Amino acid sequence: MPTEHPNVVLSRQHFDLMADQYDELFVTHMHAYDITHEMVLTMLPFPSDQALRVLELGTGTGNLTQKLLERFPQSTVVGYDVSAEMLARARAKLARAGGRVQLHQGDISQIAFPGPFDAVISAIAVHHVPPRAKPILFHRLYAALRPGGVLVIGDAFQPATAALGARYRHVTTEELERQGIAETPVYTEYRSRNSQPSGGASTQLHKYLQWMQQAGLSNVDCVWKHFARAVVYGERPSTA
Repeated sequence: MPTEHPNVVLSRQHFDLMADQYDELFVTHMHAYDITHEMVLTMLPFPSDQALRVLELGTGTGNLTQKLLERFPQSTVVGYDVSAEMLARARAKLARAGGRVQLHQGDISQIAFPGPFDAVISAIAVHHVPPRAKPILFHRLYAALRPGGVLVIGDAFQPATAALGARYRHVTTEELERQGIAETPVYTEYRSRNSQPSGGASTQLHKYLQWMQQAGLSNVDCVWKHFARAVVYGERPSTA
């Protein structure tokens, strides 16, 4: 078995620790969380009654999974997450879906994806893949897609400059304040210990687009961006 990369170890420890608090922290306090999910689902170019087979990277507590199953009621999902604790919450949340959902603990930078899939989706997870494994991941995802399948990833990206990063943090704080979102005790506690590494290694947006094109995906684009959050899209050509 390959030795785990330190980023993977840190990510698992981080999310195991915060699994009970994840929904309260992120659904409320992460700017553009729900919009990111909505944009990922909006970019799936399939009729709602199609029986899709979907691969999800970084299932977490199952929030995006649940929305997908509701939007595409004939779909099935194979999901992976590095954290057993996050997956335990996802299994409880998605229990009514029964056999439509298969959830597995694993490192997405290493596992063999059981394709083919009509779509690969992810939200705020791929930045946890170790830096050297990221370009290779897109080739592996291309291979896991059916011809005509699509890849839609929402993620946290590294700002183009440090000055922009500071500006993004300032305006997102102001945005939460305008929305009347107050810091809860749980979120204050999380921020107080969030100086510890979480295993994330964000990349600049243009790198994702470059790697997707190099993997062979077509119609590659950033389809939505909000400060340091963005959704990217690409298709495996139907003749490939």
